[in-house]
Amino acid sequence: MRVFVLRADYGRYTDVFRNNNYIGIGWFEQINPIEGGWDLTDKEFLKEKYREKYVGDASMRVNQNVGQIYRFINEMQIGDIVISPYNTNDLLIGKITGELYFENDNSSPYPWRKKMEWIKDNVNRHSFSQPIQNTLRATLTCFEVKQKDEIFESLGYDIPHSKKENYDIKFDSKSINELIKNKFLELDPTEFELLVSYLLRTLGFEPTQETGKVGDGGIDFEGILDVNGIASINLQVQVKRYDNNSIGEREIRSFRGALKQDFQGCFITLSKFQKKAIESSNKEGYKGIQLIDGNKFIELFINQYEEIIDVIQLDDNDDLLEKLQFKKSLLPL
Repeated sequence: MRVFVLRADYGRYTDVFRNNNYIGIGWFEQINPIEGGWDLTDKEFLKEKYREKYVGDASMRVNQNVGQIYRFINEMQIGDIVISPYNTNDLLIGKITGELYFENDNSSPYPWRKKMEWIKDNVNRHSFSQPIQNTLRATLTCFEVKQKDEIFESLGYDIPHSKKENYDIKFDSKSINELIKNKFLELDPTEFELLVSYLLRTLGFEPTQETGKVGDGGIDFEGILDVNGIASINLQVQVKRYDNNSIGEREIRSFRGALKQDFQGCFITLSKFQKKAIESSNKEGYKGIQLIDGNKFIELFINQYEEIIDVIQLDDNDDLLEKLQFKKSLLPL
C-alpha cells in the first residue's frame, strides 16, 4: 500500500472530489483512452500523444507531466491512500476503490478518474511532521509520499516504522562554496529558477501562482511562506542568476515597485548586492526586502540539502538532478 498526493487545481476542485467520491486528472480532457484503445502502460506512447497535443512544451515539461499521467494510471492502485489538499491548510484523505474510468460530466476538468472512499476530511497539514509538510508543497499534480508510515498511523493503521537513512553529511572544505556555485552556474536560467523553487519549498513556501506566470515586474515566484504553522507570510520572490554582475539599488527599487500591497519581497542572486542596494532594501519608510546573495543561498542549500534532493526526485526532475551531480558529501562529481 502506497500514499499519493493528487491535487485538484490548487484545491479548487477538492470539494468536487469529496462530494462525488472520485479523483481525476486532465491533460487529455476530451480523449477517452479506453475507447481509443491506447496502451496506457507504455510511457513512450503517452509521451508521443502528449507531444501531439502540446506541441510547444519543452522536454522537461513533457517528462514531468507524462510521468504524472503514467503514475495516476499505473502506479496508483486500489487500496492506496490519496491525499487531496484544499486551498487552505486542510487535507482530504481517502483510499482508491476502483480502476481507471472516463467520465466527462463537467463536474471538473478531470475526466480520467478513479473511484474513492474518503476516510478523513479537514485534516490540518500542520498535524504532520515538517518533512511531510515539505512534501505537500510539491507543485506537481500527482506524486508519491515517501513518509507513508506517518500517514498510515494518522489513519489508525498499525504499520512498523521504516528506518531513515543517515546521510551523515560533513562539510570540511573551504572551497565547497565555490564548487557548488560553479555547478549552479552550469544550470540554465530556467533550471536555476527550479532549484530556487525547490529550496523555497523546503523552507515552507507554497506557490499560489504557477512558476513563470506570476506577472510583470520581474516577479518569479508568488505564494505563502508557512513558518512552521506559527505564521503565514505573503511572499514574492525575484531571482537573478548573475555571477559577476552585482545587484544595484535600481534593481531593488524596481522590485519594490512591483510588489503587491500585502506581500513581502525576497531577492535572490548568486552574485552580491552593492552597498546602496543593501541600504535601499532596509530604507526607513519603505517596504523591506530580504536579500539573499550567493553565499547565503549556498548556505541555505547545504542546510536543506537532503530535503532539496528529495523534492527534486519527487518532481521526477531527473535532468536537473543529473546536472547537479552532488555526492552525499556535497562535493561535485
